[in-house]
Amino acid sequence: MTLVGYRNWLQETAAAATVNTHVYALRTWCAWLVANAYLAANPAIRLKPLQQQPKPAPSALQPRQVHALLQAAHQTRYPERNTAILQMMLQTGMRIGECAVLRWGDLAFGERSGTVLIRAGKGNQARGVPLNQSIRQALATYVAPILQVEGTLKAVAAVWTAQSPSRPLWQSERGDALSVREISRMIQHVVQTCAARHTVPTATTAHSLRHTFATRYLLRHPGDLIGLAWLLGHRSIRTTQIYVQPTEEEMAKRVSQIDLNAYAD
Repeated sequence: MTLVGYRNWLQETAAAATVNTHVYALRTWCAWLVANAYLAANPAIRLKPLQQQPKPAPSALQPRQVHALLQAAHQTRYPERNTAILQMMLQTGMRIGECAVLRWGDLAFGERSGTVLIRAGKGNQARGVPLNQSIRQALATYVAPILQVEGTLKAVAAVWTAQSPSRPLWQSERGDALSVREISRMIQHVVQTCAARHTVPTATTAHSLRHTFATRYLLRHPGDLIGLAWLLGHRSIRTTQIYVQPTEEEMAKRVSQIDLNAYAD
């Protein structure tokens, strides 16, 4: 009872995760005391951790905000490349680290279809993600000057495999591979440009693009957590379940619509 009282006392001022850290430490310590004959019975055997509520879904960008980001990317020093990077993350949901290490050989580029093989996923899990027309066209516009062809899907698809498979997909003006830091800096610059115009939230990050992909996917395919988990490279579907939770904004809107008269005489 003393241990339960301690847990309940902690709960008054600490978050559930902090309380559970103490609970697990006490359970481990008490198990050690029993194993080493300092105690005859384990007093923490029934000390249970707190149940934690699922986190609200991450905020996704609205279509007009996505459009603003892409428009801002068009106004950067390297518009075709930067637009293609944003589209790659928006249309596939890949992480920024996965995007940064892409090579030409990781993409199967066709006029009517395409696939990107993400080799550097979390846990060394590779996965293939389809490339829709939006990202294929953005890629075609970006690589056409490099390949010295017209920026059409047909023209680019015809010569895509002529490039060295190990060549970095995203290159600087010097021809070096872009790093995660450089891509992150580019996205931050685009976000700051949009935030100054009040078209995109200032808290928008590279990961917001991944959240946006996941949210839009579930709007189109409600309940398909298995498919989304594969596309995002989640090992556990429990990680993907966050996207079926309402966001904080949605919860606030729902609560404001409750038909209660709080000012009745």
